[in-house]
Amino acid sequence: MQLTGEIITKVEEKMETRNKIDQILESPDAVRKKLKSICELLRGSIPHFHWVGFYFVNGDKDELKLSEFAGKPTEHTIIPFGKGICGQVAVSNENFVVQDVTEQDNYISCGIDVKSEIVVPVFVNGRNVGQIDIDSHDISPFSKEDEKLLEHICQGVSKLDLSSILEPSSSEV
Repeated sequence: MQLTGEIITKVEEKMETRNKIDQILESPDAVRKKLKSICELLRGSIPHFHWVGFYFVNGDKDELKLSEFAGKPTEHTIIPFGKGICGQVAVSNENFVVQDVTEQDNYISCGIDVKSEIVVPVFVNGRNVGQIDIDSHDISPFSKEDEKLLEHICQGVSKLDLSSILEPSSSEV
């Protein structure tokens, strides 16, 4: 009976997180602030989400550029398409759940603490424009519910005006 109660509590917590995400997405805040708030909320409310960030296509280059994140700073601010889990998602256009990073050949280490990673793409008009990336210090922590929540977030992010993030800045032109 206690296990059933714990499962119900976890479902309720995920629903509460999803509702808060929807509130953030619908708020009048600027896009970058919304993305930052989502990262902070996920990292603070889901115990196995130790690093949460958004990467977006860097202008017309075949690479991803780190946008907003919550967690330790990373040196991986630019990721070429095809390299690492994020780069592979940029090419495959599919979710990538890695329950144990030691089992991946094409993995970019973000630190000795990272044991698993999940990446879900953001599509705008059928085009993969970015992704949400989650690192965990635990092995096999990600559930189907986590993946569904991230898909929901990416669908919401796809409806935002991402032009300021997707277009190269004047310093990059």
